[in-house]
Amino acid sequence: MTSAAYVHYGRVTLKPVLDFTPAEWRTVYRFFRDRELAEWNDAKPIRLPEFLFRKIMKDEEKTGERAGFGVLDEHGKLIGNAELYDFRPSPPLRATVATLGVMIGFPALWGQGYGRETVEALLKWAFTVQEPALQRVRLTTFGHNRRAQRAFAACGFQEIGRSEHLNRTDVHMEMTRSAWLGRQASSS
Repeated sequence: MTSAAYVHYGRVTLKPVLDFTPAEWRTVYRFFRDRELAEWNDAKPIRLPEFLFRKIMKDEEKTGERAGFGVLDEHGKLIGNAELYDFRPSPPLRATVATLGVMIGFPALWGQGYGRETVEALLKWAFTVQEPALQRVRLTTFGHNRRAQRAFAACGFQEIGRSEHLNRTDVHMEMTRSAWLGRQASSS
């Protein structure tokens, strides 16, 4: 995997994790400690000290286990986190598939299109900047998170299945590079 580059789409810019300022690290750390944000990601708020959280995130970037970004708004303020992870095949082999995760960390910004623009920027990175380009990006979201499903569908993701769990349904979606390139050609 190559080192990450800044990618712009609409109002957002993806800033590579390894380029974060100390203040941006503190903001992302707060996102991962937030109970509501953690629940939307089917996780528990992290309990690691900030220095260890930062070290783990940086180490995963350096080994190619993930490609993480801060989401900057049109004013350069960090408003979220976006990443590709679970690369298949695993490093050091050349990955062709990854899983997408996105989080807009300020609920006041939800429903304003920042998530959709972040997904578009991350797909642009995955399919045109990343070397070699990924061939497929997948994701899972909650069945009751209709806002996320609409945003992902607006970006071209197709639902490929659902899985039932004790207290929820997961919706599995994916986008192929060829479908993404076709969307780009038709919108030009």
